[in-house]
Amino acid sequence: MLNRSKLWLFLVIATGCYQAQVNAQVFSIGPCPSVNVVSNLDIDRYVGKWYENRNYFAIFQAGLDCVTAEYAKEGDKVSVKNVGRKKIIRTQSTVIGTARQLEPPNGKLGVTFSGIPFAPADAPYWVLGTDYDKYAVVWSCTSRGFFNSQIAWILTRDQFPSTTTINTALAVMASNGIDQSKLQITNQKKC
Repeated sequence: MLNRSKLWLFLVIATGCYQAQVNAQVFSIGPCPSVNVVSNLDIDRYVGKWYENRNYFAIFQAGLDCVTAEYAKEGDKVSVKNVGRKKIIRTQSTVIGTARQLEPPNGKLGVTFSGIPFAPADAPYWVLGTDYDKYAVVWSCTSRGFFNSQIAWILTRDQFPSTTTINTALAVMASNGIDQSKLQITNQKKC
């Protein structure tokens, strides 16, 4: 039988692992790596509709395609509306949240989705690169003791972006040392 301290340690580790799985499926040993964010993010130019081109697998997006994100400025915050279609039954799935700049004017934002169980307040939403008109590279990393969990997205203004646009976004990821092999292309056909 486990003594109290071993049981407590087991519960802490299990809870941390469960929360990490809620947030992402890409794990690394150690703390979050250092990355460069956009130094002067122009929120007025960033808002609008984006199509998800590719991302790391995230449990909260499992089974979705035709994923879009729409942002609108509301005072000092940004409303967030993420929409996708369930692959099998083809019904729409929508999640509403808010984002705010954590260290204005840079690209470190925190996003909160109140309707998702176990979703943290001000979850990292860091814009690593954008030209505002064609692409945005977004990254999230949360340190969890001995490891970290990461999510990465490439968002595009066009539903079917050019190869040049995707290569530019991938170059932003490469310059930040972010693993591109874990990216999955998001289906945007027949949406």
